[in-house]
Amino acid sequence: MPEVNEAVLEALSRCLNDEVQAVRQAAAESLERLDTYRVLDDLLGALDSPDPGVVMRTMYALAELRHEQALGGLIQVLRNPRPDLRATAVRLLGERRDPRVIGPMMEMLDDPDLNVRMVAVESLGAFEDRRLTEALLAQLQDPDPELRGKVVESLERLGDARAAEELTALLEDPDPGVRRRAAAALGRLEVDGDLSG
Repeated sequence: MPEVNEAVLEALSRCLNDEVQAVRQAAAESLERLDTYRVLDDLLGALDSPDPGVVMRTMYALAELRHEQALGGLIQVLRNPRPDLRATAVRLLGERRDPRVIGPMMEMLDDPDLNVRMVAVESLGAFEDRRLTEALLAQLQDPDPELRGKVVESLERLGDARAAEELTALLEDPDPGVRRRAAAALGRLEVDGDLSG
C-alpha cells in the first residue's frame, strides 16, 4: 500500500476551508479515503497477531471499512487455526452480501469445526442466491441435526424448488426438529408457488 504523503494531507486539510463548497467536499472525501488507507495498513498487519483478541477486534474494524483490501483481510482469517476466529470471519463476510465472498465461504462448509459450518450455512442462505442450492443440499448428510436444521432454513430462504425432494425426505429424519423445519419449509415453498408443477 502506498505511503500517504504528509504534505498532501496538509494541503487537503487547508482545502477544508476553501471558499467553494465543492472543493471542501472533495477535500473531505479525499482525507477520509487517505486516512482509511493509513489505518487499513495497520489493521491488516494486526491480523497476524498471536493474540486472538486483537485479531477479533481487528476483524470487526475491517468489517466497518468497505474497502477491497479489508475484504481480503477478512477472507485471510478463514485460514486461521482458531475456529472462533474463522466463524466470526464467515459471519462478517456474510453480512457484507458481496457475491465475491461466496466462493471462500462455500469452502467453509467443509470446515472441521461444526460451529464454523453452521455459521457458513446460515450466512450463505442469507445471500438468497439459488446457485448455492446444490452446495447446501450436500450438507444435509451431516450427522449433526442442528446443522441439518440450519441447512433446511437456508434452503427455505433460497426458495429453490430443486430442494423439494430432499426436504420431503427429511420428513423422515430421526430428529424431530429437522422434521418440523422440513415440513415448514415445504409449506412455504408450496405457498410461494415454487412446487407447483
